[in-house]
Order: sequence, then structure tokens, then C-alpha cells
Amino acid sequence: MKLTLRSVLPLLAGIAMMYSACTKTQNTVKPSSDDKKASDNVASSAIASNLAQSLAGAFGGASIKDGVTPSTNATSKIKVQSSDYRCGFYIDTSLNLTFNQGDTLKATKTGGVKYYFVCNDNKTIGYDSVDSLNTVGSGPGYSYVYNVVQKYKVRGLNFNNSNFSLDGPMKAYIDNEYPKYKTFSRVHNTYVFSNLYVHGDDNFDITSGTATFRSQGKTNGGGWDYSGTITFLGNHKAKLFFLNKTFLINMLTGESTPV
Repeated sequence: MKLTLRSVLPLLAGIAMMYSACTKTQNTVKPSSDDKKASDNVASSAIASNLAQSLAGAFGGASIKDGVTPSTNATSKIKVQSSDYRCGFYIDTSLNLTFNQGDTLKATKTGGVKYYFVCNDNKTIGYDSVDSLNTVGSGPGYSYVYNVVQKYKVRGLNFNNSNFSLDGPMKAYIDNEYPKYKTFSRVHNTYVFSNLYVHGDDNFDITSGTATFRSQGKTNGGGWDYSGTITFLGNHKAKLFFLNKTFLINMLTGESTPV
């Protein structure tokens, strides 16, 4: 990965301002019949932001910007099972990292990772991975819990692996809370990615591929429980579809626009 826990923390502080509510990730966020419903625009914005940031590794775990290299976002205590990390296993089943920046930013990351690197003529051409990471942190006036699980199959598609494919499921449960302002957000999304084609030389643009998703969430504005599909269009855009409605996602900013 390109991001370490130390470098991610300031990013998390900014990202957290886009959400609100810290609750145990095991809790269901499915709205009850007594809960008010969030608008489709609110739900689509939460889904789009979660998708763009989780694919980029903002909440921990693998990032598409890693290409076919190992994830430093999750492997600071990695145990090498091969003389060449590019061919064989990387494993860490007892990840436990704590970072404090002064008296304001605090985070603890726990979980485990497993990488199997696929080689051809002693050259890395991809990997299979299982990441399961839980990050609990706080900053001035807010707290958060990020729970990410990824089971990726990544394969290089050209000589230098600048183009590669990605398949597999991801869970990204993101909870934030701002007690002072009595605001919160819980966005619990799961995805299954199919035939994503990533062009690394173009800022890791996903030029094609699809995904199915389920999103359960709740904010001060109401809750939702939606399933739908995502089609990646290239030019850092994707099309989000649910409830017979279509939204255009900017994969660089995470913004969603009704179509």
C-alpha cells in the first residue's frame, strides 16, 4: 500500500467530517419501521463516498493504487513465508498497531492479512489476498470505527503490470459520531467486484467492470437499506443504480449526481 497508519490518520480526520456515528460494527443499521427514510440523494452520496474511499484504501486494507504490490496499509508486522515476497505468502494474523499524535488523534488497528503472490518466470503478475482490519480512533470532537474486509484477486494485464484486473468481495463498515453536534453517520456497505480493469498510468482509473452492492445506513436525516449495481465507465466515473434510479459517481471525489 501507499498509505501507512501514520500517514492515514490526518486523512481520516478529514474523511470523518463527511460522516457521523461511531457504533460497534457488529450492530445492524437496518432502519426500523419507526425510522424515517433518508432521501435517495443522501443514500446515493453515502454509497458513492464509501465506494470511492474504500477502493482507495482510505479506511485501511488494500488500495487499487497499490497495483500488484503488497499493502503497507496493513502489513507493518508482516511475516515472510518465502525468500522472495513476490512469490509466495505474506501473512500476519495478529496485527495490532497503535498510533497517537499528541493528545488529539488516536487510533488502534487490529486484524489480520494474508497475501499469496502469483508469479510467472519469477516475476510478480498478481496476488490473492484476504484482509480483515478494524480501526478504532478519535480526534477533537469525533470518534470512528472502520471495519474493512477484502478478498481480492488481482492480476497484471501487461508487461509492467500498470494495467491490472480486480475481482472479489469487500465489506466497508464506516461509523462516525460527533457528540458535540449530536450528528452521526453509519454506512455499512458490501460489494462484489467483477472484472474491474484498472489503468494505473491514468491515476488508477477503473475503465470497465461491474459490481453488486448492498448498503445499510443511517444518519440524522434518516436510514436506508438498498441493493443495486455499479458499472464502471472510465474517466474516473461510475454509474450507480438502485430503486430504478441512476446516479453518476465521481471516483476521484466520491460525489454522486442524479442522472
